[in-house]
Amino acid sequence: MAALTGDDEIEMLLSQMGGGGDAAIATTTASEVTTTTKKEKERPQKRKKKKKRKRDTSDGVTEVSTSFADTRLTQNPFEWPCRLLVLGVGLAHDCNGYTCDNEAKLYGSTSCMSCGKSAVTHELCISSSDMKIDTDEDPISVLPIAYMIVSTRNARCLMAEYYPNESEKHHKHLSPPINSLASTSKLIMNRLDTSVGKVLGKIKKMESNRTASVLISSSDVDLLREKVSELVKTTIAYKEAIKATCSSNTNATKNAGLILIETRLAALAACDEVYYRCYYACFFFGSANQADLTSLVPHPPTYFTCPGLAWDAKDSGSASLGMFLGEMKHDGHSSTSFAAPLDDGTRELLLKSWCLQERLTSTKALITEQSNPLLTLWQSRFLESLRHLWTTHYAFAKSPLALKAALNMKHCDDHSDPLIRHETYGLSPAAETWRGSIRDYPANFYGYAVPTLAAVSKVLGNEDSIVEAGAGTGYLSALLASHLKKDRIGTVFPYDITPPRQANAGAEVASNEYHGQVPTFIDVHQAQSFEQAQSMLTSTGANASLLLCYPPPANEMAAIALSQYIASGGQSVLHVGEWQGMTGNKTFESMLHDNFYCEEKDIIPLPIWGTDATYLTIWRMKSGNNIGTQSFSPAIGYCSEAQCSNLARRRCRFARCLQYCSEDCFQTHAAVRRAILALHLIHLSPSNEMDYENVNHFVPLSWVAGRHVEDGGQSRKKRKRRKHNK
Repeated sequence: MAALTGDDEIEMLLSQMGGGGDAAIATTTASEVTTTTKKEKERPQKRKKKKKRKRDTSDGVTEVSTSFADTRLTQNPFEWPCRLLVLGVGLAHDCNGYTCDNEAKLYGSTSCMSCGKSAVTHELCISSSDMKIDTDEDPISVLPIAYMIVSTRNARCLMAEYYPNESEKHHKHLSPPINSLASTSKLIMNRLDTSVGKVLGKIKKMESNRTASVLISSSDVDLLREKVSELVKTTIAYKEAIKATCSSNTNATKNAGLILIETRLAALAACDEVYYRCYYACFFFGSANQADLTSLVPHPPTYFTCPGLAWDAKDSGSASLGMFLGEMKHDGHSSTSFAAPLDDGTRELLLKSWCLQERLTSTKALITEQSNPLLTLWQSRFLESLRHLWTTHYAFAKSPLALKAALNMKHCDDHSDPLIRHETYGLSPAAETWRGSIRDYPANFYGYAVPTLAAVSKVLGNEDSIVEAGAGTGYLSALLASHLKKDRIGTVFPYDITPPRQANAGAEVASNEYHGQVPTFIDVHQAQSFEQAQSMLTSTGANASLLLCYPPPANEMAAIALSQYIASGGQSVLHVGEWQGMTGNKTFESMLHDNFYCEEKDIIPLPIWGTDATYLTIWRMKSGNNIGTQSFSPAIGYCSEAQCSNLARRRCRFARCLQYCSEDCFQTHAAVRRAILALHLIHLSPSNEMDYENVNHFVPLSWVAGRHVEDGGQSRKKRKRRKHNK
């Protein structure tokens, strides 16, 4: 896809978007954009900027707005009073306009009284009646960004909530996403043209005004332009897949169902990348826009959780989870036909430890002030993944093909390549793209690990004072600090070499390598080392525990911090991450193992994005004969078979938490392995097993450890993950 560098290329892309049916759609879209632009220019002169903006509420109480960043921990993702957004006509079904009970003031709280359908199947629009946003202060302001998010959301819902009714079935063994509606392929494609065309129109305006913008940098416009270009490319591919499923040509329809799902996944991921880039831009708008901004732009946990916003997370999410657990029938299928092969331990992990039990029935139990939005976001994205990859039977159809394809892959003999050494395979390139879009941006905007209540309680049950090295946004420290305030006196001191932008600071600060200028959730202090951070503490750092959450892999940062902590007399280390993989290096792990011990009770498995094996492990200093009862958990390098105490020799390419010391343990662990792979959306049956000796199914851990020993980890790139582009 050509870069969007000028009007000609924009018009070319608009023309390309007209392939769904009526070619006039693209032309209409362009004129709509022009009309909108004129209206924006005709708005009244901007009001005088204020540091805090006051708004009169309906009960006469004057309300002082807080900053957009400050609402990240207080916005309830399940109930969002989006005052400036309204729902309109059916996106691709017959409904003249969304109507609901006048008393329902929260977005998506009820279904449409006209058609009975969810809010997710209705066009989202920006209300003009209550619009009080200043747009003259910058050509790239709040309103254009909000329009882009709204139009991208509409395109996303057209892709995910409708399927072409011309095709009897996408594939013999495949189904449409649960709760999606049938519509004509022509209508779906034409409406996609309209929604994506509006996004193109907005990026065109940003392109022409980039030099006049004081709020968004030219490089940010370039990045957003790239995301919009990818959205166009994937939308066109999805439209071609729709045509193929409706074709009477036998050759054209071969594997059409699988291709439809895969192009849908890629297009949805592209929609989400546009949303995230727009969302990032919102952190840089002036204080005068903050009140309206929080009513126009939802934070990611809200966007992906609020019923009927980006998808129907309430009904479709709970239904997808119910089918995954084998507790719900669907479309004439028995409840067991969609059930994952979960053992009791894995089922308890999913429902209790990762807090998905409440999402089975209703969100009412969760409608409280949210203090852990990253966990809510993870839950919603996991449920949506179930909807698209599991309840469609895609995982059932694709898993044997993916395992077979992996067997025939050529592997590189140069094991120093980190992308080979740590790559986690998925069902398909499209599934991997979907997985990356789900994980990478939350990692950038929040943190690389998802803390649970069990993990927070475990930490605070033993530690009062904590120093977090390499804290990034400070999300985990903020979570711990909020619980310390509620329960007892304690301190949390996060520091980083280059902290991201503080919530109340200006934009003229250095960007963090992994978090850009995302505002921190707590004051993150700037320090070059643990020693410097220790000197900044009012009390001695030796009494505090050292917290390392996803320290950079194959990097000396964690080892240096640990050695300085040991020299200061430190007694307890909290490590969040992956052993022999995506966090720390061999030097760090050896130093930790030689000086500390970790008991089984001090290991908490954390939610997985599908790429890493993430655990919280708590380590105590060895002293004299007190070396504790050392755990033999896979969290610290041992075999996954519960009865084995040997170090693991091979790690699964499809689920990194699975690792074995021998073929015998691999065979013994078969039932649990199928359950763990199901959490990674890989469906394995007894007749469809993995090959333990094949390096494309199980990579030798000696490849990983050997490179650490040989080069000290210096040749490895920072992380196999998307860095922040700001």
